[in-house]
Amino acid sequence: MHEDLQHLDLTFPSIPVGEKETPLDLKRLIYKGGASIRVDRADQAIRDGLVGAPLADRTDLVRLVHECINGDLAGGGSVATARKQISEIALFFSWADTIGAPLRISELERTYIGWSEHLLERIKVIKDLNQQSAYTKAQVVGRLIDFVLGRAKPIVRATRLRCPYKGKTPQGAKSDKQNLQATFAFGRLLQDVCDATSLSVVWTARQITIPLQQGGQIDLNRFGRGLLPESKRHPSSIRESNRLATAYETDRSLNHRFRRELVNLRIQAELLMFIGQTGMNLAQATKVPFRRFSYSSDIDSYKVREYKPRRKGEVLFEIFSEYRGHFERYLEWRRELFDDTDGRLFPLFRKNEAREDVKTRFRYIKAVCEKSGVTWTAPSLLRGTRVNWLLRRSGDPDVTAEMAQHHKRTLLEVYEIPSQQRAVSEIMRFHLHNDPALSSQALLLAVAPGECDGTPVTSASKPRAAPEADCLRPSGCLWCEHHRDIDSLDYVWSLASFRHLKILELSQIFPTMKESKSISPVEYAIQRLSEKLCWFRESNTKRREWVEESLMRVEEGDYHDQWSYLIEAIEGTSI
Repeated sequence: MHEDLQHLDLTFPSIPVGEKETPLDLKRLIYKGGASIRVDRADQAIRDGLVGAPLADRTDLVRLVHECINGDLAGGGSVATARKQISEIALFFSWADTIGAPLRISELERTYIGWSEHLLERIKVIKDLNQQSAYTKAQVVGRLIDFVLGRAKPIVRATRLRCPYKGKTPQGAKSDKQNLQATFAFGRLLQDVCDATSLSVVWTARQITIPLQQGGQIDLNRFGRGLLPESKRHPSSIRESNRLATAYETDRSLNHRFRRELVNLRIQAELLMFIGQTGMNLAQATKVPFRRFSYSSDIDSYKVREYKPRRKGEVLFEIFSEYRGHFERYLEWRRELFDDTDGRLFPLFRKNEAREDVKTRFRYIKAVCEKSGVTWTAPSLLRGTRVNWLLRRSGDPDVTAEMAQHHKRTLLEVYEIPSQQRAVSEIMRFHLHNDPALSSQALLLAVAPGECDGTPVTSASKPRAAPEADCLRPSGCLWCEHHRDIDSLDYVWSLASFRHLKILELSQIFPTMKESKSISPVEYAIQRLSEKLCWFRESNTKRREWVEESLMRVEEGDYHDQWSYLIEAIEGTSI
């Protein structure tokens, strides 16, 4: 009988494994204490008799669990889901072995309920598990138990565990802008990494310096494994280091550990930039094939296809037009480093020959983020930020859903993050237009930065050639008696961006001989905006910081949303 149990086939041939990875097997679950043993050590422990004899009373249970998982895989189920099921059922068996709970089919329901109470205790008493994780564990194991017991209703409903409320929490104006600024800072860091890891650096440098756009630099020497200064080292150590450096530069291969780490750093940065551009999820992006690409224009973006002579191939992904030059530079870098045998667009080196579907952890990028003080932004957050940015810029859920390759319902229910700032603006706009008591006296958002009551009155100090006060042109607000400044960083940033727009307009004006001796209305507008910025800068320390921060953002090309599309349009036509 024992021999029959020992030779049970409880493996999963359809689950791929890496070159040095142990295939998944449920055989260890039929031994008491076997679930607690590492997968790669289970067979040896069984052969050595460390877990005793197989238990016949739990054999049918393990067989049915194996049948359920294999059946799901055969029906097209996810391999990742199967791995999750195997992991969670092993933890369930391990808990039952620890407290001596029975694992016979006849008593399985009672043992499962007891395990759910243990999870509840971890949530409320031990507090090492959150409600979502506990419910997910109970749901995964419960799905297998439902199959074993032939239940029509999920057994997880018989427990006291409940799925947490998944409602969205709206973001305030401050946190919304902070999140966007953190994403921009992360994007600049990725660009810095890509710029600092050229082919010459990969082949020759044993330590590199990454200059940062935000100021400062990052020094990398085998990712933290630095050397002592030469003054503190023995001459023999210095000679050995020089010898290794010469050998490193001579060996033009990717066999060196630091060179692989450097290549992985660049590829991880490029992968994250690609996800931010295309909106793909991580699993899709890592599987994109490396091909000869062709580009077809599509308004302000490119549709990227595999190059096929005489006919257009299927669209693989879309990118913004500004990204094409950077993407082409990466493709050239990749061609020089890798041969055609690796068909991936982002061929990351895997540790210990791990399988290709192992989730990328981005540990090199996280290390650089820690050194630079930039907040790490996960791929899922990059996608979410991109979708919400597109939704707010376009104001059209249908267009945004098409660009993000989602159904409109999925976009609004899963990806959209409610914005308190947008909600307040929409509510205020609604009441100002529909409430008679407010429509005649409330302050409105002006067409220029600031507020007004919607009634233009020209100021007596307006120069003769300056724009007249009106509610149609932003420049008309600058000499209006009813225009009001706003005491905030956002307003100062908007002023600085508006002034930059006017400077760009002035640079494209070619005056006639008669006009060259007079001051144009655009120049008056620039002077007026400069006066406002000077007042903020000289009033107090806090406002001075606002002005300095705003001017720095404009210099970096980070313009206020009210003016960015106009500035980008003018800058695009002047290239």
